[in-house]
Formats: sequence, C-alpha cells, structure tokens
Amino acid sequence: MESKNSIDINADLGEFRNDIQLSNELEILKYISSCSVACGGHIGTNKSVRLILEECRKCGVAIGPHPSYPDREGFGRRKMDISLKDLDKSLRKQIQYFFEIANSLSMPVRHIKLHGTLYNETARQENLINLLLNIVDSIEDKISIIGPTNSLLEKIVSNTNIPFISEAFVDRRYREDYGLVDRSQDGAFLVPLKEQISQARNIVINQIVTTENGQQIDINADTLCIHGDNPNSLKLVKEITDMLKKENITVQTYSS
Repeated sequence: MESKNSIDINADLGEFRNDIQLSNELEILKYISSCSVACGGHIGTNKSVRLILEECRKCGVAIGPHPSYPDREGFGRRKMDISLKDLDKSLRKQIQYFFEIANSLSMPVRHIKLHGTLYNETARQENLINLLLNIVDSIEDKISIIGPTNSLLEKIVSNTNIPFISEAFVDRRYREDYGLVDRSQDGAFLVPLKEQISQARNIVINQIVTTENGQQIDINADTLCIHGDNPNSLKLVKEITDMLKKENITVQTYSS
C-alpha cells in the first residue's frame, strides 16, 4: 500500500448529556476534520444538532447525520426487532431532520454514518446495505457513506456511484475478519492511551492492525474515528494529531 500524507479524523458528536460532556465535544472539534452528529434516533434534539453544526462551521469541519435504530433507551446499541419498512421510515425522518437544520445554516452535508448496532449490522447484511443505498440515492445532494473498512458494505458501495469512506477505530480491538470484537467481550476496547495511539499510528503509517489473537492484518482507512463519549477522547485526539504532525501527515477532510 502507498504511504499516506494525509488522513481524516472524525468524531461522533451531539451525544452529550451535560455541560461537561458538551465542553469536551466542543474542544474535540478543534482537532478533527469531519463530524457525524446524532439526529434523534439514539439521542439528539434540534438544539443539540444546531449547536454542534454551528461550531463545526466555525472550525471548518465537514458534517453528516449519524442516524441510528430508533432506540433512545438503549442508545442505539441493542439489536432491534423492527421491519425494514419501519426502519426506512425512521432513518429518513432522522436524516431529513438533520438536513433541515444544516440547510437553515447554509451548510453542505458531506456524508452519512450509521450509529451503533445499526452501523455494525449494515456492514455485513445485504438487506440493510440495500436499504441504506436506496436512502442515499434518494437524497438530492451527493453524499458519501462512512463505514467499516474491508466490509461487505464497502465492497457493495464501491460498485455504485456513491463515494465510500473507509473507517478504522483507534480504541477498538479487531478480529481477523476486520469486524470489531463485540463490546460485551473482555478486551473489546483498547483502554491505555498508549495502546490507542499505537493502533492509530499503525493504521495510518504502517497500514496494519493487530487483532485480538495477535495477528497483523492489512488495513487501508480513509478516516479514523474518535468516540466523543470516550472519557479520554480529548486527550486522545490531541495526542494523535501531535503524533501525525511529527510524521508529517496532515489531518484533513476525506474529500479534500
């Protein structure tokens, strides 16, 4: 693989529940280049979306909706028994809601990124992939899909005219099939900051990642995800950007 001289860093924001978390999200925006904003499925209100988008505009951060299963109680991290018809209706409502606010601020919407369990299930289930593609095709603005690198979603989207932004995670442990170790399993998260920085460096510089079984697999990502609800997210993104600067790698939006 060719060495990279730039990388996008994205964060999932608009998920704050108090002033401290909000302050953390606003600080994160100073270090990232793209942002996916919760728009009512798992969390999010008109006020929270508008607030984050206004700050994204100030910081020059690319934006996109972060829709989810309609599951506020479970924060979008549970499997849901929902028909494709009802899921389609919910996702379109969340996305339209986001677009209305973005349009009112004269901000272009650049991508869509699903949240939580829906993100993981859509990465590998063709019926959900087709649902997502139909929704994106119906959007007048041309937007990209952010999803897991080396997934079925990437393979299928790559055969369409919809741009795909391959994503990797700096705080999650990978399996050999490029899936993430389930959150319920021990070792699913890389906790020490040093390990998270090391994984970020390996993904961007060496284009490899070490799996849960200690195997190294090739990985080619267009964007790195910082989870805004990670307690160390601000410190993490600062150290990642410092590391990248020392390696002469620019943080910039995926489509720049």
